[in-house]
Amino acid sequence: MKVCSVSPLLSVLVLLGTSTAMAQQSGMPPMDTPSDPSREAHGPDAALERPAASGQLMAPMMPGMDSDMNDAGVQHLVWVENLEGVYGTQKGAAWDAQGWLGGDFDKLWIKSEGAALDGQTQGAKVEALWAHAILPYWDTQLGIRYDFGNGPSRQWAAFGVQGISPYWFNVELTGYVADEGRTAIRLKSEYDIYFTQHLILKPEIELNAYGKPDRARDIGTGLSDGEFELRLRYEFTRRFAPYVGYVYERKFAGSATLAREAGDPAAGHRGVAGVEFFF
Repeated sequence: MKVCSVSPLLSVLVLLGTSTAMAQQSGMPPMDTPSDPSREAHGPDAALERPAASGQLMAPMMPGMDSDMNDAGVQHLVWVENLEGVYGTQKGAAWDAQGWLGGDFDKLWIKSEGAALDGQTQGAKVEALWAHAILPYWDTQLGIRYDFGNGPSRQWAAFGVQGISPYWFNVELTGYVADEGRTAIRLKSEYDIYFTQHLILKPEIELNAYGKPDRARDIGTGLSDGEFELRLRYEFTRRFAPYVGYVYERKFAGSATLAREAGDPAAGHRGVAGVEFFF
């Protein structure tokens, strides 16, 4: 009886060994071995590779980071999301970059974005925010914002949240308060659509609203302006991806009126080409 019970097991082991040897001879990877070990799971997990959520999620996914990170260790990351040339009725360059320094639960974020079009700096800002993780997917943020270019500079106190919403949208919602009773709110959301492991389309939307007009900076009351952006990138690695894209921007309500009074259009579009990278 013992011989009969062992014999089927030996047969299975022989078959498994034979199939593995044949796969190795044919150059096929084993079934449970990723064909490209430098790339991890995509789909929902891919959103966690982007520095838009708290370190609790991001740290294990980012290459070169310790999966056993805790708040006692200080880490850092710099992410240049957009560094691009601009082509259209206006020509120049634009940027959108951010970085953080800290642990899993508390971080100092520095963010900056803007454009230099036809020799003039437009819509440029720098933010310094202290972030604290309140949920695995969400951070609160508190700090300051400095606007420059396109009129006199402005300083704001900033507070908001940043994280990953259901269906894996990266979301930033920030409120601002300044002197002379100025208030503002900004919503930014983006999403990665994976055509292949390397080819990704990223739609992005940004909306800005203000509590009172600021004619010196061509800003009206209420919903002021918005942008819809599409960028198609090719990730040679997760750290480096050139892209091409399209940006549509529009001013609304009082901001649109101020633009028309100055002889400028209320809407515009442009093509972009650039690179995304992080380190």
